[in-house]
Amino acid sequence: MYKKHIFIGILLFLLYWVLLALLPVWIGKVIGGEELNAGWGRILAAAGLIFGLLSASYALIDGGGVAYCCPPKKLLKCGTYSMCRHPMYLGFIVYTLGLTITFGTAWSLAAWGAISASIVAFALLYEERKLLERYGREYEDYKKRVPSFFPKLPEKDDRCPPLLFQLLFYVGHVVSWFTWDIRFEKECEVPEGGYMVVANHVTYLDFAVIVYTLSRFVSFPVSKFHYESHSWLYKLVGSFPIKRHEPDMRAIMRIISYVKRGGRIGIFPEAERSWDGRFLGFKEGFDKLLSKVPKPIIGMRIEKAHLLFPRWGKRFLPGKVRVLVRCFEDPMELEEFLSKPSVDPEDRYPSYNGVEKYVYRCPKCGTFHSMESSRTGLVCRKCGFKLDRPTVGELWRIHDEIYDSLQPEYEEEAEIVDVYGKRSGRWTIVKFEEDGIRYDGNFMWKEDIKSFLAEGSREVFFYDGERMVGFRVKSAKLWSDLVKKFYDIS
Repeated sequence: MYKKHIFIGILLFLLYWVLLALLPVWIGKVIGGEELNAGWGRILAAAGLIFGLLSASYALIDGGGVAYCCPPKKLLKCGTYSMCRHPMYLGFIVYTLGLTITFGTAWSLAAWGAISASIVAFALLYEERKLLERYGREYEDYKKRVPSFFPKLPEKDDRCPPLLFQLLFYVGHVVSWFTWDIRFEKECEVPEGGYMVVANHVTYLDFAVIVYTLSRFVSFPVSKFHYESHSWLYKLVGSFPIKRHEPDMRAIMRIISYVKRGGRIGIFPEAERSWDGRFLGFKEGFDKLLSKVPKPIIGMRIEKAHLLFPRWGKRFLPGKVRVLVRCFEDPMELEEFLSKPSVDPEDRYPSYNGVEKYVYRCPKCGTFHSMESSRTGLVCRKCGFKLDRPTVGELWRIHDEIYDSLQPEYEEEAEIVDVYGKRSGRWTIVKFEEDGIRYDGNFMWKEDIKSFLAEGSREVFFYDGERMVGFRVKSAKLWSDLVKKFYDIS
């Protein structure tokens, strides 16, 4: 959302919903007469204000329009616009009626009637003619289905922004002014119909960056692991679950259908957050999904955010984030676009707290989990090796050398967690061996493991097609590297 649009919206709100709304009251005061002073008018005013503001919100988030200023870029049919064709005008009329019968006189009521009749006439005789010229048959069908001013029950549509999403949309914009300075560059015209947004995944807040950049409602599939633990919240923001440990054809078909019906879907093809800002590549089979969704595909590369909220970080730090937006017809070009690292090798982190989960072994003495982090770097407890404010490129090099030196034997004491990541309080020795995983008196053969998941920075899960076994370990990155290097598991 551009700041100038915010300024225009506030200015027009004061003009219409304060000055014009009080005009009937002022006219009645000037002419004179006994005040109506109806207490229930306040209820009407509040209801009209809420209805009008909600309609303005749908116009902005679903259609990219600012009330009374910039017309929406599509025909609005969501929420209050599925109840009547002119919900913003209806809200204003009810709001001014409430103010009039609360603070005005009989003459105020007459002035309200004249102003309201003018608004209705303008909407039906002028505005609807313009909409019919612009949208043609689509508006004719909409006009037959939806009344002009007398509202009906709203239609349910999963492509419409839910109320909680709208609240978080505005809260997120305000918070961003004091935290992340998001600058975006759109190198193509993003369509108003259905499309898929494909972005690199570097922080928990990537979805918010996408919504901020597009200023539209975008639905995101969420790992079933997270969805089932907070399903009530994800439903209220328009997300839906997708399995990560096995192909989820139901979710894939839902995504394709949703985009074809005009919805917007946000996807992170890596299926997990990058540990170091380098792109992890498309998840196996993702290119097939891209071949079936309508084009263009909106590619979005989020840069610098990894420095402010790395996967191993405990909280996000303020700073600048850059977003590049480009439209693609060819999935190969999209992957090439996203494959560029989201940070520069010469960058440095504002804080290095938690980076020992990435540099999980001392590069000098080779001891696992001996590195301690601080805001300014790392130091090995055993040999004293020290890294003082290393660059991102230095950490890449160190990690890659550690990865190359890994052997197919490793064990540590870990806490068993359930399939939702809930800690059990039960501890066991987990051994990574060349042939499989040994834990708590059990053994899972490498050939039987269908998928491996690393959640957060400490939880890891092994799935054999029937059961999922999870552990809270010292570094999920270490286990991810072991599986990647020695097991052929997607």
